[in-house]
Amino acid sequence: MQIPSTPSMIGLQDIDAPMELISKLTAERLLYAALVLLATWLVLRGSDAALKSLSRRVPRARFFFKSLSPLLRFGLWPLSGVIVVSIFAPSHQTLLAVLASTGIALGLGAQDLIKNIIGGVVILTDRPYQLGDRVKIGEAYGEVTHIGLRSTKITTPDDTVVTIPNSAILTGKAWNANSGVPDSLVVTELFVPHDVDPSEVIDLGYEVAYSSPYIRLSRPISVLLQDRFQDGPFTTVRIKAYVYDHREETRMQSDITTRAKAEFIRRGILLRWSRHDHKPSSAALRTNRRNEGDDLPRIAEEEVSADTSVAKVY
Repeated sequence: MQIPSTPSMIGLQDIDAPMELISKLTAERLLYAALVLLATWLVLRGSDAALKSLSRRVPRARFFFKSLSPLLRFGLWPLSGVIVVSIFAPSHQTLLAVLASTGIALGLGAQDLIKNIIGGVVILTDRPYQLGDRVKIGEAYGEVTHIGLRSTKITTPDDTVVTIPNSAILTGKAWNANSGVPDSLVVTELFVPHDVDPSEVIDLGYEVAYSSPYIRLSRPISVLLQDRFQDGPFTTVRIKAYVYDHREETRMQSDITTRAKAEFIRRGILLRWSRHDHKPSSAALRTNRRNEGDDLPRIAEEEVSADTSVAKVY
């Protein structure tokens, strides 16, 4: 006949559970558990180094090799935890007691850690970004170089590493520029006087974009103009083109800016910025420069007199 458990007996069993676990914490078992954790860490470090080497040797498969790193990290650490638990071989009751105590402790004191781990699982399954992507999370913009259990690391174009908790993806926004492919759209902004010839500037924008060594010719290119006013009128030139590797984004912007500015100077487009200083227009200066005449003061005087007459009418 089975005797039912009384409250006092249940209390004794709860006390025996941690005592049983403590009795199993022998030096030999602790050494085995430490070796398992150390082996897991070494395997992950070695796999990361091997995957990075493969991604450098095979650039086209770079994103595939880098996507394996977080998968290994999220798979091996839980597996090592199961092995460590099996080393100590606690009873079913002791294991439940330890899990309950750990759950309470984590729920009370490590809520942020749990959120970060959940965020890491979301990143792994939903894939808003992956290793090698160029993303913007909050104020940070750069290449994703690490996705761990707790945080994501981004290397900015200034070679600064920014660590972002994985929980930020649960409530925040993430902008992905390339989504797992090498090329990405690059927008280069240039500024010219407002009285330039639009057709000339647009043609020049296409010319400098197509001549850039970083361009991906299989993707479309567009040149857009927009008039703006800030301390005077000016025109913004936006050259939108795809770089063949998003890691060359800043170099492509610098190359397009250098080529465009050199051509603007050669054609005399930047000889005059605004009419507020009562100087002749860029077109008049270019004409005067080509003709090498001495009628520049006369042109300036005519424009000043014209502006004065218009002001009198109004």
